[in-house]
Amino acid sequence: MRCADRGGRFRPPLFRDRGFSLAELLAVLAICLVLGGGASVALVSSFAGAPSDETAVREGKYAAQWLQRVFHKALLSGRSFVFRLSPSVPQKRLKIQWADGSEEIYDGKGRVWFTNRSAVMAFCTYSPKWNTISPAFTIEAGSSPDRRRPLKYIVVTPFCRVSYRDDPPRD
Repeated sequence: MRCADRGGRFRPPLFRDRGFSLAELLAVLAICLVLGGGASVALVSSFAGAPSDETAVREGKYAAQWLQRVFHKALLSGRSFVFRLSPSVPQKRLKIQWADGSEEIYDGKGRVWFTNRSAVMAFCTYSPKWNTISPAFTIEAGSSPDRRRPLKYIVVTPFCRVSYRDDPPRD
């Protein structure tokens, strides 16, 4: 046993003659960098503020495509649904409530905000028998709940045609 009486340094038995290789140190360092980078990206994206207009326009297009798929799914399955969106409060989600009580939600995750263009709250009801929605509606897509200038419009006709445009329909 090496000890202080023979002139050597005393080491606890667990750390005696053991060390880390360069490969082990580099592997631990790489893992820490990856985890730290992922955490920093998540923090920066959550505190970055309002998304850019391009991001909101792209996300609004995805929402319009989702809505068109919902109409197609309802037609194929023969199920009706109700769609409701507030005219005064911007929301980051679009929600469909099927007749059986289940829901389907499109979440813009804060990258796009939706507001009903109509001044009146309406429950838009889809009829699978006639493939129509009543009343027709227009959704304003914007980049922030504070900035009330819409970037694009999602227009839904009574015959379930969804278009994504720069200007609203004429009344």
